[in-house]
Amino acid sequence: MRVLFLVAGLTLGAGPAMAQTVGDCDGWQANARNVDWSDPTRTFANGAIRLVGLDTEEPAAAAFHIMVLYPDPEEQFLECRLVSLGADVGFGGISLARAEAAYDPARGLTVSVPGTSPEGEALVIAFTINRATGQVSVP
Repeated sequence: MRVLFLVAGLTLGAGPAMAQTVGDCDGWQANARNVDWSDPTRTFANGAIRLVGLDTEEPAAAAFHIMVLYPDPEEQFLECRLVSLGADVGFGGISLARAEAAYDPARGLTVSVPGTSPEGEALVIAFTINRATGQVSVP
């Protein structure tokens, strides 16, 4: 009986407690076939920063990721990062149309995207793009 409660507690706590991650766009999630055409993109910083909504369809409850494209600070091409809920796990949903951003010269552009966890709970997906250093980070 004790083991069942422990397992149930770990399972329930895994969803919302998971930290967001930032990864490279080298995996299958960042494939162009996964663009969510119902809410595909949003731009900030006069078009220099572009967010692309991705729907990988599987796992069904955690299929949404955010691709972040921004200028490389030293090269003439775009950098690409993938914001997800965890390793190979996306969000239950995202709304790029309702994304908001705030700029802090010391940190960069912080973007907040309304979304849901795989369990359907509302959450705010927040990350910062620092164009000076070329880094994307999550709190």
